[in-house]
Amino acid sequence: MLYTVTPLERIYTDRTKSNIQSKEKEEKSTEVERCSFDVERGKIYTRKEGKDYIIEGIQSTDMEDYLNPLYSPGNNFPCN
Repeated sequence: MLYTVTPLERIYTDRTKSNIQSKEKEEKSTEVERCSFDVERGKIYTRKEGKDYIIEGIQSTDMEDYLNPLYSPGNNFPCN
């Protein structure tokens, strides 16, 4: 049962099925290498672009890590 203001005709269409199938095809064809690196109090999640690792997210128990500009999403992660 759906509780929504969206008309059911917009929810239940053949277009939804075709969108799902096209997204599955895109995901298969555009695989991205992802990896995570441990930091002192958590993990940094990255994706590999060429030789660089681009930060996608952070999971940490220290709130100051979230404010650290080195860990901002979109930055290159300096891996040694």
